[in-house]
Amino acid sequence: HSFPTRRSSDLERKDNLVLKVEKISTKSQDFKQIKRVYEEVFPKVERIPLWLLKMRANEGKAEFCSLYDENEWVGFFYTILTKKLAYIFFLAVDPDRQGDGYGSQALEVIKERYQDYTMGLSSERPSPEAPNKEQRIRRQSFYERNGFTKAGFYSIEKGGVRYDFLSPQGKVKPNLYVDLMAEFFKQRQAYYLPLRIEKDDE
Repeated sequence: HSFPTRRSSDLERKDNLVLKVEKISTKSQDFKQIKRVYEEVFPKVERIPLWLLKMRANEGKAEFCSLYDENEWVGFFYTILTKKLAYIFFLAVDPDRQGDGYGSQALEVIKERYQDYTMGLSSERPSPEAPNKEQRIRRQSFYERNGFTKAGFYSIEKGGVRYDFLSPQGKVKPNLYVDLMAEFFKQRQAYYLPLRIEKDDE
């Protein structure tokens, strides 16, 4: 769900870089780029149909934001919003621009944008049995360096995949996330994102 956060790639800081954030409408020209990067970066099992993401954005329950380096589009993020929680569902940098240091800067501007909310994102939980175990460890280290730490619980989703919930605020009440997802998916949740929450005892 992000760098992809749900999901994310391994990106480092680039000094003196200031990314510009712009909330975009679902009719924006940026969607050609967003669709390309979304489908390239996120495995099919993690993607939600773009029509559903757009519908919720049009209802005011979520927002698409583009990231620009000066006037050049370099990535996007998609945030689900409630009164209390800003959940970064998807965050991706154009694969052609990865390694340019945009990852850390993206998280900085995101934290600034949602500073009045409890914030969160999901990252695959490190596991010795996971085929991408090194990648999972690198991603969580990346998030930790940028101020996102374990919030005290993890979710179990499609295929039994576990995702740690990470937040700059430290501990977060699990029901904030559960309620947000239930409201976002409504009756479609069992199909797109079945969710079970477990307490993190590590």
